[in-house]
Amino acid sequence: MSHTPELPERYVCDNCHVIYAGTVTHEDGEFHYSEPVECAACGSTHFVIIEQYVRHKTQ
Repeated sequence: MSHTPELPERYVCDNCHVIYAGTVTHEDGEFHYSEPVECAACGSTHFVIIEQYVRHKTQ
């Protein structure tokens, strides 16, 4: 059986739409992902989880 690597949580900058892989931390034997503090492209601090992005932009 082959191993499938875990995909990181992905975040979309609400301003310029750049996609980021979440920052990984390891706590209590589990990996956790968090959004970036600031977008490196535009400086925005607002991010949306990629799975919620389409619904977020159409509301």
